[in-house]
Amino acid sequence: MTVGQRRASARRTFFLACLVLLVCLAGVAVYGWYTLRDSAMSTIAVIALGGGVLLTLILGIGLMSLVFYSNREGYDDDVGGRPGR
Repeated sequence: MTVGQRRASARRTFFLACLVLLVCLAGVAVYGWYTLRDSAMSTIAVIALGGGVLLTLILGIGLMSLVFYSNREGYDDDVGGRPGR
């Protein structure tokens, strides 16, 4: 198995694991939604909740993409003053 094939296999496995995790989280969210259906949330509260979740996701995805970009470009290599690491 070549390096390219191993990388493709690892990417496929990672993608499938993320997909399974996303489906499980969606299931938990739907279960929670139906369990809490009898709670009296106003329309503005539902909008605020959705907006908060959306902004949190955008912030998390943005920060993690900056971490990956920084790591790939080598900006983190000389932090701490120890060369050659």
